[in-house]
Amino acid sequence: MAEPAADTQTTECPSCPTGRMEEGTTTLTFHDSPLTELNFGEDPIVVVTAVPAEACDTCGETVIDSATVDHVNELVKDARYLWHRFPDRLQAEGVTVGGEPGEKDGVIRVDYDRTELPVGRANVG
Repeated sequence: MAEPAADTQTTECPSCPTGRMEEGTTTLTFHDSPLTELNFGEDPIVVVTAVPAEACDTCGETVIDSATVDHVNELVKDARYLWHRFPDRLQAEGVTVGGEPGEKDGVIRVDYDRTELPVGRANVG
């Protein structure tokens, strides 16, 4: 009997006894930032949508691979840096900004699939 193709295999859920992991997406929300300690003002909440993940069909547990986690972390760092230093550069496709830098309830919504922030932190200036 032939083995199923690698992209169609499902794995058992690491959190529940009956679930199977399936390809999908998830949304991640980041509240805290190390930039707050540097007195840049209030940090915005960053919401990253459409993050590739495997999700359990029973309990909803999600698993994200390390390369995706690294990319999400860079998006969050870049979004917060631009928010504080160059807020006009946050006007990118797939980015929605609510609030103003320094305000308590700022939110940056970043679409994982559609967003390339204009430049990395090291190149802004």
